[in-house]
Amino acid sequence: MILKRLVLLNGIYDILCAISILKIIHIPILSELHLSMIKNYDRNPIFERFFAYWIFTYGIIRIFGNNLLISLSYFIEAVFLSNEYMNNILVNDKALFVIVSSIILGILVFYTRNT
Repeated sequence: MILKRLVLLNGIYDILCAISILKIIHIPILSELHLSMIKNYDRNPIFERFFAYWIFTYGIIRIFGNNLLISLSYFIEAVFLSNEYMNNILVNDKALFVIVSSIILGILVFYTRNT
C-alpha cells in the first residue's frame, strides 16, 4: 500500500516536472530538477521538450500501468541514466541517487502483487 502510493506520487511528480519543463505550468524548481542532473548543460529547447515528453511518458506509466510496466519504467530509467553516467554526462551524486532509487523501486514493484 505504501509502495503503491509512493509510485503514484512519483508519477504525479514526473508529470508535474514534465509540464513544467514544457512551460505549461510555471514551477521553476520542478523544471530544473531533471535538467540539473546534466553537467555543463547549455539550454536547448528541442532537447528539453523531448526530455520532458520522456519524463511525462514514464509518469503516465507509473500512474496507470500494471506492476510489470511500472517496474520496467524504473529499470529503463536506471539503464539509460547509467549509460549517461558512464559517459560522464551527468552530475555524479544526482545520477547515482536516481539510478539506485530507480533500481530499488523497480525491484520492489516487480515483486509486489497487483492489487
